[in-house]
Amino acid sequence: MKRHLNHDRGSLSVISDALPKLKGANQKIAEFILNSPQETINLNITELGARAGVSEASIVRFAQSLGYSGFHALKIRLAEDIISPNQIVHEDMMPDDKPATAVQKAMTLGLRSLEDTIRILDEEVLEAAIKALCNARQIVLFASGNSIPIAMDLNFRLTKIGLWCRFSIDPTLQEMYATLASPQDVAVGISHTGTSIDTVHALELAKRGGARTICITNHSEAPLTRYGDLCLFTATRISHFREERLDSNLAMLALTEAVYVGICVEQSDAMMQAVSKTTRATEHRKY
Repeated sequence: MKRHLNHDRGSLSVISDALPKLKGANQKIAEFILNSPQETINLNITELGARAGVSEASIVRFAQSLGYSGFHALKIRLAEDIISPNQIVHEDMMPDDKPATAVQKAMTLGLRSLEDTIRILDEEVLEAAIKALCNARQIVLFASGNSIPIAMDLNFRLTKIGLWCRFSIDPTLQEMYATLASPQDVAVGISHTGTSIDTVHALELAKRGGARTICITNHSEAPLTRYGDLCLFTATRISHFREERLDSNLAMLALTEAVYVGICVEQSDAMMQAVSKTTRATEHRKY
């Protein structure tokens, strides 16, 4: 039975109080979190399931039984229990940091994430993804939450160079696009954590319909990768509970930019003609 959540109590206290009454999978999850709270906030739901020896569904049910909407909400409260208030803004911040110092730390972390992403980039997978997108009848993009602006940017760029591309922020429309995707189409799921239920579900639907699937994420063991024929990964440091950090967004944008540039090189002649047409069509919108 789902409990009413007392917002004045920390998650560790809630779990500790519940432990004596828990059995089976719930007991395993509770014991793992209580014994390793720091490790828990660095894990996604798939990784926690493997560590605790339980299913992802069991973790969701466990979190909901304590009054949280899901594992992500539980992890946020857990991070708040063990991380200083300054680190809510940025994990590297110290109490005596001046604004200029904090900004410098954020920018440095962003640059580091770009360098790390370049280092792990699988060029063969990138080339295969570019060719698949170039040859697709249409491209459908799936994203939610803070990944939406990245998908919108990619949709805009691909449309401008003449590729038939679709994206909607409405998860229902994303499901429709996914269900209608055919083997001639390519579906792209974008999610930093790789655990967005809507994005994972849409990519699964597209794959089930025969579309070639590409996932762009930061986690190689995330649920999204199960439905990606081709998986491209960023390399950003795990955030305890902030998915919208500068470094993660920069790395995701850089990776989609790499895909875009690769397509432009692969289809240079057609791309130039499309850009000329779309630029002329929209030139009246600028002074």
